[in-house]
Amino acid sequence: MAANEAAATASSGAPKNDKTTTSATSATTATDTLSSDQQRPAGDSDEVLPDADADEQGPGDGIASQTQPDTQGQNAQSQTQTQPPPPPGPRASRLQALFASSLDHTLAKISWDNFAACYPTAAAKSPQALRTVHRAMVDRLGELCAAEFAVVMRNRDVVRRLNELETLSVDAQKRRLAATATATASGDRGTGTGSPPPPPHTLPAETVLAAHLTPQRTAQRKLLEERLAAVQAANTARFARLTAQQAEAAQLVAALERALADAEGAAALLDGTSENGRGDGVDNTLVAELARETRAAEVEMSGI
Repeated sequence: MAANEAAATASSGAPKNDKTTTSATSATTATDTLSSDQQRPAGDSDEVLPDADADEQGPGDGIASQTQPDTQGQNAQSQTQTQPPPPPGPRASRLQALFASSLDHTLAKISWDNFAACYPTAAAKSPQALRTVHRAMVDRLGELCAAEFAVVMRNRDVVRRLNELETLSVDAQKRRLAATATATASGDRGTGTGSPPPPPHTLPAETVLAAHLTPQRTAQRKLLEERLAAVQAANTARFARLTAQQAEAAQLVAALERALADAEGAAALLDGTSENGRGDGVDNTLVAELARETRAAEVEMSGI
Protein backbone atom coordinates (compact mmCIF):
# COMPACT_ATOMS: atom_id res chain seq x y z
CA MET A 1 0.00 0.00 0.00
CA ALA A 2 1.06 3.62 -0.59
CA ALA A 3 0.76 4.47 3.09
CA ASN A 4 2.97 1.49 4.05
CA GLU A 5 5.61 2.43 1.49
CA ALA A 6 5.58 6.05 2.65
CA ALA A 7 5.91 4.98 6.26
CA ALA A 8 8.72 2.56 5.35
CA THR A 9 10.52 5.27 3.39
CA ALA A 10 10.15 7.69 6.26
CA SER A 11 11.46 5.06 8.65
CA SER A 12 14.50 4.23 6.48
CA GLY A 13 15.33 7.90 5.88
CA ALA A 14 15.02 8.91 9.54
CA PRO A 15 17.86 8.65 12.07
CA LYS A 16 18.41 5.33 13.73
CA ASN A 17 16.66 5.82 17.05
CA ASP A 18 14.00 3.72 18.75
CA LYS A 19 11.53 6.56 19.21
CA THR A 20 11.27 7.38 15.51
CA THR A 21 11.03 3.70 14.55
CA THR A 22 8.24 3.11 17.07
CA SER A 23 6.28 6.15 15.81
CA ALA A 24 6.55 4.99 12.19
CA THR A 25 5.46 1.47 13.12
CA SER A 26 2.44 2.82 15.02
CA ALA A 27 1.43 5.03 12.10
CA THR A 28 1.76 2.08 9.69
CA THR A 29 -0.44 -0.12 11.88
CA ALA A 30 -3.08 2.60 12.30
CA THR A 31 -3.04 3.16 8.51
CA ASP A 32 -3.60 -0.54 7.77
CA THR A 33 -6.39 -0.91 10.28
CA LEU A 34 -8.35 2.21 9.34
CA SER A 35 -7.83 1.65 5.60
CA SER A 36 -9.27 -1.86 5.90
CA ASP A 37 -12.17 -0.39 7.88
CA GLN A 38 -12.86 2.10 5.06
CA GLN A 39 -12.86 -0.70 2.46
CA ARG A 40 -15.64 -2.58 4.22
CA PRO A 41 -19.20 -2.56 2.82
CA ALA A 42 -21.67 0.04 4.06
CA GLY A 43 -23.62 -2.56 6.04
CA ASP A 44 -20.61 -3.32 8.24
CA SER A 45 -20.09 0.26 9.38
CA ASP A 46 -21.34 -0.48 12.92
CA GLU A 47 -18.98 -3.42 13.50
CA VAL A 48 -16.04 -3.02 15.89
CA LEU A 49 -12.50 -2.99 14.52
CA PRO A 50 -10.71 -6.37 14.85
CA ASP A 51 -8.00 -6.75 17.47
CA ALA A 52 -4.40 -6.53 16.33
CA ASP A 53 -1.31 -7.99 17.99
CA ALA A 54 -0.31 -6.42 21.28
CA ASP A 55 3.03 -5.25 19.89
CA GLU A 56 1.57 -3.64 16.75
CA GLN A 57 -1.44 -1.77 18.12
CA GLY A 58 -1.85 1.89 17.17
CA PRO A 59 -4.08 4.52 18.79
CA GLY A 60 -7.18 3.51 16.82
CA ASP A 61 -6.68 -0.23 17.50
CA GLY A 62 -6.42 0.29 21.26
CA ILE A 63 -9.68 2.22 21.38
CA ALA A 64 -11.46 -0.35 19.21
CA SER A 65 -10.29 -3.28 21.37
CA GLN A 66 -11.47 -1.56 24.54
CA THR A 67 -14.94 -0.75 23.20
CA GLN A 68 -15.54 -4.10 21.46
CA PRO A 69 -17.08 -6.11 24.40
CA ASP A 70 -19.34 -3.30 25.57
CA THR A 71 -20.58 -2.54 22.06
CA GLN A 72 -21.35 -6.20 21.33
CA GLY A 73 -23.28 -6.60 24.60
CA GLN A 74 -25.27 -3.46 24.02
CA ASN A 75 -26.04 -4.48 20.43
CA ALA A 76 -27.44 -7.75 21.79
CA GLN A 77 -29.62 -5.83 24.22
CA SER A 78 -30.79 -3.44 21.53
CA GLN A 79 -31.95 -6.35 19.36
CA THR A 80 -34.38 -7.42 22.09
CA GLN A 81 -36.13 -4.06 22.03
CA THR A 82 -38.14 -3.88 18.82
CA GLN A 83 -40.50 -1.13 19.89
CA PRO A 84 -39.58 2.15 18.16
CA PRO A 85 -38.82 5.06 20.49
CA PRO A 86 -41.38 7.86 20.73
CA PRO A 87 -40.68 11.19 19.04
CA PRO A 88 -38.42 13.34 21.25
CA GLY A 89 -39.92 16.28 23.07
CA PRO A 90 -38.21 19.58 23.89
CA ARG A 91 -36.10 18.15 26.71
CA ALA A 92 -35.05 15.04 24.76
CA SER A 93 -34.20 17.15 21.70
CA ARG A 94 -32.14 19.47 23.88
CA LEU A 95 -30.28 16.50 25.38
CA GLN A 96 -29.46 15.10 21.94
CA ALA A 97 -28.31 18.51 20.71
CA LEU A 98 -26.15 18.93 23.82
CA PHE A 99 -24.54 15.52 23.26
CA ALA A 100 -23.84 16.31 19.61
CA SER A 101 -22.28 19.64 20.55
CA SER A 102 -20.16 18.07 23.30
CA LEU A 103 -19.02 15.29 20.98
CA ASP A 104 -18.01 17.75 18.26
CA HIS A 105 -16.14 19.85 20.80
CA THR A 106 -14.33 16.78 22.14
CA LEU A 107 -13.37 15.47 18.69
CA ALA A 108 -12.16 18.92 17.74
CA LYS A 109 -9.43 18.48 20.36
CA ILE A 110 -7.96 15.74 18.15
CA SER A 111 -6.74 18.31 15.67
CA TRP A 112 -4.33 17.70 12.84
CA ASP A 113 -1.58 19.58 14.64
CA ASN A 114 -1.89 17.45 17.78
CA PHE A 115 -2.13 14.26 15.74
CA ALA A 116 0.84 15.15 13.54
CA ALA A 117 2.90 15.96 16.62
CA CYS A 118 2.55 12.33 17.68
CA TYR A 119 3.96 11.10 14.33
CA PRO A 120 6.46 13.73 13.19
CA THR A 121 8.29 11.49 10.71
CA ALA A 122 5.13 10.28 8.99
CA ALA A 123 3.77 13.82 8.94
CA ALA A 124 6.93 15.06 7.24
CA LYS A 125 7.36 12.23 4.72
CA SER A 126 3.72 11.29 3.94
CA PRO A 127 1.32 13.92 5.26
CA GLN A 128 -1.53 12.92 2.93
CA ALA A 129 -1.61 9.34 4.23
CA LEU A 130 -1.42 10.54 7.81
CA ARG A 131 -4.25 12.99 7.18
CA THR A 132 -6.34 10.09 5.86
CA VAL A 133 -5.59 8.12 9.02
CA HIS A 134 -6.44 11.13 11.19
CA ARG A 135 -9.73 11.78 9.40
CA ALA A 136 -10.75 8.12 9.49
CA MET A 137 -9.92 7.75 13.18
CA VAL A 138 -11.86 10.88 14.15
CA ASP A 139 -14.87 9.77 12.11
CA ARG A 140 -14.73 6.30 13.61
CA LEU A 141 -14.56 7.68 17.15
CA GLY A 142 -17.57 9.88 16.42
CA GLU A 143 -19.56 6.91 15.09
CA LEU A 144 -18.70 4.76 18.11
CA CYS A 145 -19.65 7.49 20.58
CA ALA A 146 -22.92 8.21 18.77
CA ALA A 147 -23.81 4.50 18.67
CA GLU A 148 -22.99 4.12 22.37
CA PHE A 149 -25.16 7.13 23.24
CA ALA A 150 -28.04 5.77 21.14
CA VAL A 151 -27.84 2.41 22.93
CA VAL A 152 -27.92 4.09 26.34
CA MET A 153 -30.86 6.27 25.31
CA ARG A 154 -32.77 3.22 24.06
CA ASN A 155 -31.99 0.90 26.98
CA ARG A 156 -32.82 3.53 29.60
CA ASP A 157 -35.93 4.70 27.70
CA VAL A 158 -34.71 8.25 28.12
CA VAL A 159 -36.93 9.83 25.47
CA ARG A 160 -40.18 8.51 26.93
CA ARG A 161 -39.22 9.47 30.48
CA LEU A 162 -38.17 12.96 29.46
CA ASN A 163 -41.46 13.34 27.59
CA GLU A 164 -43.32 12.31 30.75
CA LEU A 165 -41.30 14.84 32.73
CA GLU A 166 -42.22 17.49 30.19
CA THR A 167 -45.91 16.58 30.52
CA LEU A 168 -45.72 16.77 34.31
CA SER A 169 -43.99 20.13 34.10
CA VAL A 170 -46.67 21.52 31.77
CA ASP A 171 -49.47 20.20 34.00
CA ALA A 172 -47.84 21.72 37.08
CA GLN A 173 -47.50 25.04 35.29
CA LYS A 174 -51.19 24.97 34.34
CA ARG A 175 -52.23 24.11 37.89
CA ARG A 176 -50.08 26.90 39.30
CA LEU A 177 -51.58 29.41 36.89
CA ALA A 178 -55.08 28.19 37.73
CA ALA A 179 -54.38 28.45 41.47
CA THR A 180 -52.97 31.94 41.01
CA ALA A 181 -56.02 32.99 39.01
CA THR A 182 -58.33 31.55 41.68
CA ALA A 183 -56.45 33.32 44.46
CA THR A 184 -56.52 36.56 42.51
CA ALA A 185 -60.26 36.25 41.87
CA SER A 186 -60.93 35.58 45.55
CA GLY A 187 -58.84 38.61 46.61
CA ASP A 188 -59.36 42.28 45.91
CA ARG A 189 -60.70 42.56 42.37
CA GLY A 190 -59.80 46.22 42.17
CA THR A 191 -56.12 45.87 42.97
CA GLY A 192 -55.77 42.20 42.07
CA THR A 193 -54.01 41.30 45.31
CA GLY A 194 -54.19 37.53 45.55
CA SER A 195 -51.89 35.25 47.50
CA PRO A 196 -49.95 32.89 45.19
CA PRO A 197 -49.70 29.21 46.14
CA PRO A 198 -46.88 28.39 48.54
CA PRO A 199 -43.72 26.86 47.07
CA PRO A 200 -43.64 23.05 47.33
CA HIS A 201 -40.44 22.99 49.41
CA THR A 202 -42.14 25.04 52.15
CA LEU A 203 -45.06 22.64 52.60
CA PRO A 204 -45.11 20.24 55.57
CA ALA A 205 -44.33 16.58 55.10
CA GLU A 206 -47.96 15.51 55.66
CA THR A 207 -49.18 17.72 52.81
CA VAL A 208 -46.50 16.49 50.41
CA LEU A 209 -47.24 12.87 51.32
CA ALA A 210 -50.97 13.39 50.85
CA ALA A 211 -50.34 15.00 47.46
CA HIS A 212 -48.32 11.99 46.34
CA LEU A 213 -50.81 9.44 47.70
CA THR A 214 -54.00 11.17 46.55
CA PRO A 215 -53.98 9.79 42.96
CA GLN A 216 -53.36 6.24 44.17
CA ARG A 217 -55.98 6.51 46.89
CA THR A 218 -58.48 7.98 44.46
CA ALA A 219 -58.01 5.05 42.10
CA GLN A 220 -58.33 2.55 44.96
CA ARG A 221 -61.45 4.29 46.25
CA LYS A 222 -63.04 4.17 42.81
CA LEU A 223 -62.27 0.46 42.57
CA LEU A 224 -63.73 -0.23 46.02
CA GLU A 225 -66.85 1.78 45.19
CA GLU A 226 -67.35 -0.25 42.04
CA ARG A 227 -66.98 -3.50 44.01
CA LEU A 228 -69.40 -2.25 46.68
CA ALA A 229 -71.97 -1.30 44.04
CA ALA A 230 -71.68 -4.78 42.49
CA VAL A 231 -72.16 -6.46 45.89
CA GLN A 232 -75.16 -4.26 46.68
CA ALA A 233 -76.75 -5.08 43.33
CA ALA A 234 -76.21 -8.80 43.96
CA ASN A 235 -77.73 -8.50 47.45
CA THR A 236 -80.75 -6.65 46.04
CA ALA A 237 -81.32 -9.39 43.48
CA ARG A 238 -81.00 -12.09 46.14
CA PHE A 239 -83.42 -10.26 48.46
CA ALA A 240 -85.99 -9.96 45.66
CA ARG A 241 -85.63 -13.67 44.87
CA LEU A 242 -85.99 -14.56 48.57
CA THR A 243 -89.12 -12.39 48.88
CA ALA A 244 -90.67 -14.14 45.88
CA GLN A 245 -89.86 -17.54 47.36
CA GLN A 246 -91.43 -16.53 50.70
CA ALA A 247 -94.62 -15.39 48.93
CA GLU A 248 -94.77 -18.65 47.02
CA ALA A 249 -94.30 -20.64 50.24
CA ALA A 250 -97.11 -18.64 51.91
CA GLN A 251 -99.42 -19.45 49.01
CA LEU A 252 -98.59 -23.15 49.26
CA VAL A 253 -99.24 -23.14 53.02
CA ALA A 254 -102.60 -21.42 52.50
CA ALA A 255 -103.58 -23.97 49.85
CA LEU A 256 -102.53 -26.80 52.18
CA GLU A 257 -104.59 -25.36 55.03
CA ARG A 258 -107.64 -25.11 52.79
CA ALA A 259 -107.20 -28.70 51.68
CA LEU A 260 -106.81 -29.78 55.32
CA ALA A 261 -110.01 -27.93 56.25
CA ASP A 262 -111.86 -29.61 53.42
CA ALA A 263 -110.57 -33.00 54.58
CA GLU A 264 -111.65 -32.30 58.17
CA GLY A 265 -115.09 -31.25 56.99
CA ALA A 266 -115.44 -34.37 54.88
CA ALA A 267 -114.30 -36.56 57.80
CA ALA A 268 -116.79 -34.92 60.14
CA LEU A 269 -119.55 -35.39 57.60
CA LEU A 270 -118.65 -39.04 57.16
CA ASP A 271 -118.50 -39.57 60.93
CA GLY A 272 -121.98 -38.12 61.30
CA THR A 273 -123.32 -40.31 58.52
CA SER A 274 -121.83 -43.48 60.00
CA GLU A 275 -123.33 -42.76 63.45
CA ASN A 276 -126.83 -42.36 62.02
CA GLY A 277 -126.65 -45.77 60.36
CA ARG A 278 -127.65 -46.45 56.80
CA GLY A 279 -129.30 -43.42 55.32
CA ASP A 280 -130.21 -42.51 51.79
CA GLY A 281 -128.92 -45.86 50.49
CA VAL A 282 -125.32 -45.37 51.65
CA ASP A 283 -123.52 -48.51 52.89
CA ASN A 284 -122.10 -48.19 56.43
CA THR A 285 -119.02 -50.23 55.50
CA LEU A 286 -118.12 -47.96 52.63
CA VAL A 287 -118.69 -44.90 54.78
CA ALA A 288 -116.48 -46.29 57.54
CA GLU A 289 -113.69 -47.05 55.07
CA LEU A 290 -113.87 -43.57 53.59
CA ALA A 291 -113.77 -42.12 57.11
CA ARG A 292 -110.62 -44.08 57.96
CA GLU A 293 -108.91 -42.99 54.76
CA THR A 294 -109.92 -39.40 55.40
CA ARG A 295 -108.54 -39.52 58.94
CA ALA A 296 -105.30 -41.07 57.68
CA ALA A 297 -104.94 -38.33 55.06
CA GLU A 298 -105.69 -35.71 57.72
CA VAL A 299 -103.03 -37.14 60.03
CA GLU A 300 -100.52 -37.23 57.19
CA MET A 301 -101.29 -33.64 56.20
CA SER A 302 -101.11 -32.53 59.83
CA GLY A 303 -97.65 -34.11 60.08
CA ILE A 304 -96.53 -32.10 57.12
